[in-house]
Amino acid sequence: MKQPIVLYFSSTGHTAAVAQKLATAHDAILVPVRPQTPYTAADRDWHDATSRTSVESNDATCRPAIQSIDDQLLATADAIYLGAPLWWGQMPRVVNTLLEAHNFHGKPVWTFCTSSSTPIHQAVRQLRTDYPTINWQSGQRFTRRTTAVEVQRWLGDSDR
Repeated sequence: MKQPIVLYFSSTGHTAAVAQKLATAHDAILVPVRPQTPYTAADRDWHDATSRTSVESNDATCRPAIQSIDDQLLATADAIYLGAPLWWGQMPRVVNTLLEAHNFHGKPVWTFCTSSSTPIHQAVRQLRTDYPTINWQSGQRFTRRTTAVEVQRWLGDSDR
């Protein structure tokens, strides 16, 4: 049976909370994207130019290793929701690792992010440029205070 999948990367738990609301609202399978080496608070220090996230974000070729994800889940999905926090206006490099390690051909992919203020537009534009064969749909920014009603409203806006 085909069912939507919510793939998400979350370092602090904010994106995980939104992903859970999305999966519940859409009766979707929830699949975390986990880096082999989890990110620490020091890794996420955006004030430090030598922090792990700063270095990764400035290296377009960086592909941090991720834990395995069952390809069969992706093969049976009829829609994919892909979420992550925005780091420096873009999806974290673990998302690139995911997209290059798995086949998303023929699946509509909706993106969502968590950010207190940065819009998702630039990140979606970059994904479309970097991965033109993926069937990208609209994206949505949420905050850590996003409610289940707001997630449901987004789902209802475009017949997702």
